[in-house]
Amino acid sequence: MSKKWKVTDESVAFTDRLAAKLQAHYKRIEQTETVRLIEADGTAPGLVAKIVKYILLEVFSYGPHVTEATFTAIGRLPKSRPDLMKPMIIHDLSEVDHGEMALEDFKKLGGDETWARNRQITPASFVMSATCRMIGERESPFAYLGYMYLFECLTPVLTERAQVALAKKGFPVDAQRFIDVHAKEDIAHADELAKLIQKVVTDYPEEESAIEFGFDCFAAVYPLPIWDAALAHAKAEIGAK
Repeated sequence: MSKKWKVTDESVAFTDRLAAKLQAHYKRIEQTETVRLIEADGTAPGLVAKIVKYILLEVFSYGPHVTEATFTAIGRLPKSRPDLMKPMIIHDLSEVDHGEMALEDFKKLGGDETWARNRQITPASFVMSATCRMIGERESPFAYLGYMYLFECLTPVLTERAQVALAKKGFPVDAQRFIDVHAKEDIAHADELAKLIQKVVTDYPEEESAIEFGFDCFAAVYPLPIWDAALAHAKAEIGAK
């Protein structure tokens, strides 16, 4: 899609700035207890599985809210720009069933589907979902690109690390569809999204601040509070046995 679009040096510099902020956020993630426990050789396989299981449950919880918020934002774009709206809609459609995909992997790791579908969403996922909804409904419609850029760029890196950690602990990661798909396919999604942002800020340079605001808001709520909630659930389950 991006081959027909011209972009400016300024728009490329903008995505480079976002990429630098992404790397800084990633370094903070690497220092978390969650990452340390998942990747440490001495962590019990059962705890690793439970941490990943509850992260997948959070994905199931917030997933529908993120896709709905994104559709809302796209629907508010200038109606003279179907060339922008179409790839955005196609991308969001590709994400619609990923919450259900995460639930299937949650079940494979021992999770209870009935409980998952009926439990109260955690405050961490609620706040993350509310952030996306507020951006989609109240901010510039282009601001959603900021949270989606962070989302799509982090996901393949984090899921690949989870995939490696599970394999080291003896789990059949090829059976983990959500993890496998996101460790591979989202690399292309992230590249496409960066090019889309370049196109947008070439045509609407005034939207740079809105997109960056969307990024910054999302970085405040994802993934660290989500992972803290998952880790707390995993430790509680281990302690209950």
